[in-house]
Amino acid sequence: MGNVQSSLPAYYNADPTNEAYTHSLSKYVDMASAAIGAKVIKASDERFGAATNLIKPSEPTDDAWVTRRHNPEADWVIVRLGSSGTIAGFDIDTRGLDGTHASQVSIQGCLASEDSVVDSHGNVEGAEWTELLPRIEVSANSRHLLALWTPTSDAFNFVRLVLHPDGGVARLRIYGTVAPIRSQGECDLACVTSGARVVSASDETLGAKEALILPTQASATDSSNVRGWKTRRSRTDEHHDWAIIKLGEPGFLTRVEIDTATFDGDQPVRASIHACYTELESPERDAECFWYEIASRTELNANMCHKIDVQLNDVPFSHIKVVIHPDGGVSRVRAFGQRVAEIEKEAARECAEAAAEAVVAAEIATDSNDSQDVADASSSDAPSDKPATPKAPARSPPSARAKPQTPQKKPTLARVESSADETSESTTLHKKSKKADKPEIRKKKAKKLESIDVKSDTQFSSRAGELIMSLTSPLPAKKRSRTRSRADDDNESVHTVDSLGKRSRRKAKNTTA
Repeated sequence: MGNVQSSLPAYYNADPTNEAYTHSLSKYVDMASAAIGAKVIKASDERFGAATNLIKPSEPTDDAWVTRRHNPEADWVIVRLGSSGTIAGFDIDTRGLDGTHASQVSIQGCLASEDSVVDSHGNVEGAEWTELLPRIEVSANSRHLLALWTPTSDAFNFVRLVLHPDGGVARLRIYGTVAPIRSQGECDLACVTSGARVVSASDETLGAKEALILPTQASATDSSNVRGWKTRRSRTDEHHDWAIIKLGEPGFLTRVEIDTATFDGDQPVRASIHACYTELESPERDAECFWYEIASRTELNANMCHKIDVQLNDVPFSHIKVVIHPDGGVSRVRAFGQRVAEIEKEAARECAEAAAEAVVAAEIATDSNDSQDVADASSSDAPSDKPATPKAPARSPPSARAKPQTPQKKPTLARVESSADETSESTTLHKKSKKADKPEIRKKKAKKLESIDVKSDTQFSSRAGELIMSLTSPLPAKKRSRTRSRADDDNESVHTVDSLGKRSRRKAKNTTA
């Protein structure tokens, strides 16, 4: 059978009676309004009415874009939207035009750089037009509120309205979802260009609630829909009005601003700010949603911007509620903070940087250790001018240690050494020299001992120096007439201080193995 919906139109009439207060496009933003920065770039003809009338936020009052008659082709106008975004529907308004309205219109869109050049045929440089609304018939003095069955998946920032063949249109409104402009750091999360939207309000009889989140400053010459949100007078002291704003993205709020510009004498007496977090579009549909007061009641003055620090600035929020007591008008509300997604991204980046630094530090440590090992190896292989420190004899294997060893006699002591470490080293060399069989080896060992002894003579401790002075000082002949041993003649014996008293009158023993 094929696709049954393929023959149906891509749009439907969102308000057939033209009397509905709310409709399917009420939840979207008019991105073709001059209040959020939309501009008319170029028009084919403006003989009887300026094309800038199309983007006025006010209701039409005999002001419209009207072209000359008998156009052989078609008239067109190109509008750059206040912010790029997806498109959900259109409002083609011909009120005030009876007999001079366009008979048929169509709308195309494209995404291009904001400073793109438009040629004389209505084409944007470097972009191709996509049909958003096919050619349809329009009536005089009426609104044509047309909603797409499915909002566009692509974002657009330029639209082209084509009149077939000529005529006039009073207002053009392009409803859609704004693609938020994500700036780094703190930003106004309650601005329409950040993706914010006014969900609901208790009353907006005298001023539209959507004006609260406009990026422009309110002016006295603006229409009531742009000047600010204004409620009717109340007759009770306990009365209060409110407006709920969905932030562009959940964030951590730091401060809020309540601006009463253009309101002098009709501003509220006091105002407070509440906030909550919910994943639903409207907190009123979330039974578990809880409102926190982040700014207590503050007295408001006329024509003044009131800056208030926010409590609970370490808690993320998705919606704020502006509560005014008892009634009045507020031009703008701004909520400054930082996006949750941005903070999470920064935290992830910091973790990644810390991990990368740890890896680099580990690599540097490994390289330094390798360099140190190479330096130690090269220094051990290179010849040294310092006398080599004799190594301790290698430990015998377990089988050899298990065998009984013949005890060796201690060498004869004849003079004092400088320190205990040098004494042990000299003793080891002496033992090895005594065990050597060849005379050449013994001479080499003796030379090493002499070099060690010479070096150690200059490093005696104070106690050893006193002992040496006592030995070299003149003594009675009786004590100095002892017979010198063979070891003393060879200058190869190793001695300790403790053995001097025992050898005063005894003949030294030869301990040669």
